[in-house]
Amino acid sequence: MSIPNIFDKIKSKTGIDKVTILYLFIIIGVGISSFGLGRLSLNDRSGGDKNVDLAITEEENLLNNQNVNNSRILTTPSTRSEEKRYVASKNGKMYYSLGCSGAKRIKPENEVWFSTKEDAEKSGFVLSSTCK
Repeated sequence: MSIPNIFDKIKSKTGIDKVTILYLFIIIGVGISSFGLGRLSLNDRSGGDKNVDLAITEEENLLNNQNVNNSRILTTPSTRSEEKRYVASKNGKMYYSLGCSGAKRIKPENEVWFSTKEDAEKSGFVLSSTCK
């Protein structure tokens, strides 16, 4: 079966001319390829790039504590042996798990990392309702 035969078969069933069918195929192809390229370009925070160092040192932790409301104590893991499972913004009140979409919106310079939910809640953060 050749392409002109496919166009004729579609035209006979739907009444759409060849140019419109061609435009539909182009639009669908562009949409599918754009979706595929978008998926390829995602920055996977849950372990995709092992070279990115997201650890906050004790000095940075002290600076964060000085810049944030004194009623909240920020604690972050300072060694690489601790797992970073939860992240919060030093400017916000919510914390997120790594798979949550809200975690991807936090700027790297504002990230505060926690290894457990309890650590995040002791620091005054509340789990985001979108991550439950």
